[in-house]
Amino acid sequence: MAFGHFSQGQPPEDPVEALRAELLAVKQASGLSYARLGARTHYAKSSWERWVNGKQFPPRAAVESLAAALELDPERLLALWERADEARADATGADEGGVGESANGAGEPEEPGHGAGGAAVAEADTSATPRQRAAGRRRLLFVGAACLLGAAVSVAAVLATGGDSHDAPAASKAAAATGSAQPPTPQCRAAGCGGKDPAATHCGLDGQTLTLTRNKDIVIELRYSKACAAAWGRITYASKSAIVDADNSAGDSFATPVHWGNDVYSPMVAVTGRMTAWACGTQPNGGARECTRHIPVPGTPQG
Repeated sequence: MAFGHFSQGQPPEDPVEALRAELLAVKQASGLSYARLGARTHYAKSSWERWVNGKQFPPRAAVESLAAALELDPERLLALWERADEARADATGADEGGVGESANGAGEPEEPGHGAGGAAVAEADTSATPRQRAAGRRRLLFVGAACLLGAAVSVAAVLATGGDSHDAPAASKAAAATGSAQPPTPQCRAAGCGGKDPAATHCGLDGQTLTLTRNKDIVIELRYSKACAAAWGRITYASKSAIVDADNSAGDSFATPVHWGNDVYSPMVAVTGRMTAWACGTQPNGGARECTRHIPVPGTPQG
């Protein structure tokens, strides 16, 4: 995987990397552990760990299952998957389809009785032609969109420091209790978000990556919420005890180490007016530290 464009602060140009980054953002915003994500989608937690961290390419059915499980509009995720799948097909000269081939990231459905509904996901028919698989994808997209019509986007997170919560998302619980179809609203803004969790405050729901860089294998992102006027750092491909921190030109700085897995995000810092913010990633045991560019509020003239 090439990282050369990260140093210029540009979004991922590789469609496969763009899909991986979006899956990671959705997973972190949901507040679900890999085990609970697997239970909700009927795919093994080990499969989700590989897909989210870019070790293997996910099958289309798994991405669609993720959107359904988290009550997300499936169209954007599936559009990202289609572009990534096409890029892979162009690179290999074959339409692999992203399903049914363990070497390319086929899923490991949970055994019956272990998922939320107690049913395993069937393996795809690998004997189908590329044309038949394409037609099947279009049918799945139509059915998925129809089934999710009117569903609320109610993904939030209640994360322990540096890791996943094993409880269901707080916003999903609240929506279920009240019958509300409204998405959760941000719980803080600007300076009021300082030191707070972007997922637990719902700031992660409109999060976007402003710039990226890397520290050896660690990918460092500066994430930003317009609704909350705040930013935070996120690192992936990191080892235990690696640290991510978010900083702003007002002197605020918040850091979080990796406790388990290979990714983590920091608490937020405010980004308003002519302030700038940046994110840094530090290798374990006091190793090298690298930071992104200092970024102002999007749309603010520089100079």
